[in-house]
Amino acid sequence: MKLPLLLAATLSALNSVQAGSCFSGPILPPTVQGSSSSGRNATSGSQSNTHIQLDIKFPDSRTETASKDAPKRPNIIFLLTDDQDKHMGSLEYMPFVKKHLIEKGTVFENHFVTSAICCPSRVSVLKGQFAHNTGFTDVHGKFGGYDKFLREGMDNEYLPKWLQDAGYSTYYIGKLLNGYGVHNHEQIPKGWTDFDALVHPYIYDNFHPVFAKNGEIRDYEGTFQVDVVRDKALEVLSGALKVVDEKPFFLYLAPTAPHTEMLYNSAKKVEQVPGSKPYSKEGRFTEAVPATRHANLFSDVKVPRRENFNTADVSGKPRYIQELPLLNDEEVETLDHWHRQRLRALQSVDELLDSVVQAVEAAGQGDNTYIFYSSDNGFHLGLHRLNAGKTTPYEDDINVPFIVRGPGVAKGAVRKESTTHTDIAPTFLKLAGAQNKAYAFDGTPIPIFTQDSPQPNRESFAVEFWRPYVSELFDIENINENVYRSVRIVSEDYSYLYTVWCTDHYELYDLKKDPQQLKNVYKNSNVALVNRLDALLVALKDCVGKECQSPWIKLHSDGSVKNFGQALDAKYDSLYQNTERLYISECLNGFYPENEKLIGALRAHENW
Repeated sequence: MKLPLLLAATLSALNSVQAGSCFSGPILPPTVQGSSSSGRNATSGSQSNTHIQLDIKFPDSRTETASKDAPKRPNIIFLLTDDQDKHMGSLEYMPFVKKHLIEKGTVFENHFVTSAICCPSRVSVLKGQFAHNTGFTDVHGKFGGYDKFLREGMDNEYLPKWLQDAGYSTYYIGKLLNGYGVHNHEQIPKGWTDFDALVHPYIYDNFHPVFAKNGEIRDYEGTFQVDVVRDKALEVLSGALKVVDEKPFFLYLAPTAPHTEMLYNSAKKVEQVPGSKPYSKEGRFTEAVPATRHANLFSDVKVPRRENFNTADVSGKPRYIQELPLLNDEEVETLDHWHRQRLRALQSVDELLDSVVQAVEAAGQGDNTYIFYSSDNGFHLGLHRLNAGKTTPYEDDINVPFIVRGPGVAKGAVRKESTTHTDIAPTFLKLAGAQNKAYAFDGTPIPIFTQDSPQPNRESFAVEFWRPYVSELFDIENINENVYRSVRIVSEDYSYLYTVWCTDHYELYDLKKDPQQLKNVYKNSNVALVNRLDALLVALKDCVGKECQSPWIKLHSDGSVKNFGQALDAKYDSLYQNTERLYISECLNGFYPENEKLIGALRAHENW
């Protein structure tokens, strides 16, 4: 079914989903979808009463059977938000996340993304690899987007295919990647029993969401996007939960909240939004948009005024941040408003989670289902004078929520090991009892179980970025200088962020002493410390597989060093004095390995 640029205005009305209306038998012909109401007041009250009638493919329990003696495999649900912060306290405003996940599961305090923007991060989830190995370093064009994903056959070897090979039904609902849109919606990725994704240019249009269900366009104009995701999720669950004894399921939910809304003139006529910033020739960012029922919440909430909010001294930061003026009162008020809108938008995600948990528990599958919650990257408002955005190596952008509940997972617990999005695919495969020994995962399974011993050597990983800074509110200068390579080290004894910028600028933060990342101590640090950070960054910059999991093996092939603390032993000083360090030649938009050169190690007598 081809999609005209402007979708037909007349669509079939939605039918309410009644108990028992789903099926678990043979696949039925698709039904036409539509919206039951229009306008931004379509969803009112404490919960939306609009439901979507869907056609979902479920395993046929008459033909797909499993041995009664086979161990029962768990169901896996992954809820991934878009641009959700951790450090501005968004989780504190989500009571169902607290009730169902934080209190009944384990929080991973030190979970990170390795590229703080959507497409590279989402591909790392699906592939279990860093961006320098997936080749996804942008959201569109040569280095990112859905066309690249298909062109390079990324769906031949990735998470849903592996889970299907392990006997799972796989369901996707929501945003996949930027670039899945009106021009290619019929080209669906492999590996999904049902694929129901948002399409460009409607991905970020919250009251006019358009999905492509297995390649067929479905328009839900007038219904709030997260509510559509919720209803689709409940329909999937109502069928999949009936046949879990024969076929477990994996459900990936990806609403776009609390991402800023983005409207495109090519899709429809839109009024100029006061305060909006042009994003491209066709689209522009605006504030996050919540469901109408949440529009007036949190009227007194402001962005937390931490030390790194609108920082007075940015002398140690890269040049494009040093050149930023202090935010004025009007700009700060705008950031506070954006913060409130983001919290309001997340309320529908909170309700979505509650609905999913209730459905799972009502089916008696609460003790056989793992539910994971995270975000594709973090977000900042006013961080070090930056307005609204992500894409930096600082904690607000890379340290994201990660929570899991399920059988064998400790309740109300917090774990401190460092984990990243490259670990998610290996974790899901381990739960599913699947193996892929020939594939080079950069990540390893996350220690989610109560009996899992602490893993102190899970401490270091790469953070990498090769595109301009994304400013979603106010224009700033020199955004092309946002190309960097970082190493983040997290441990009970030490915590560092070391960054090499494309402008020949270096940053080093000791987060044990300076968690707000205010004082760049690079020029005041012991050269022996910097030598080791340089060596570790070089070891990680092109690591593959086990080299990423245990980067010290590249520096100490005898296995004598397994963590940064051991590497600090003075007996290794001469080794690190002769280890090369990284230099990024130019601020290029895209990952060009030849642009990253190795030069001699820093010497004690050099002028920093």
